[in-house]
Amino acid sequence: MTRFGSGFTCWIEQRLLREDRDDLTEAIGFLARTEGLSLDVAEHVATMTGTTASDVIAAYKADNSKWAGTQATLDRPDLAALDDHRDTIATCHYQG
Repeated sequence: MTRFGSGFTCWIEQRLLREDRDDLTEAIGFLARTEGLSLDVAEHVATMTGTTASDVIAAYKADNSKWAGTQATLDRPDLAALDDHRDTIATCHYQG
């Protein structure tokens, strides 16, 4: 099974009051990325991490902004063309 990791998940893990990391941390990070972060969950994470709900929401928003920027960069057509070109060069280089 692949571990889900995000900046938000790492932020939670770095602040956990408990020594052990459990699957709940990954689940919260995954659900926050795919479904959004409710105030109830933000308050729960704040309790888990000894922070405030506003700290949690700020970390969540910062991670989403970074992720969206990365996705926008990866979705650029010129980068897809460059990647295809590199694949062609690599194929020609290794065959020849």
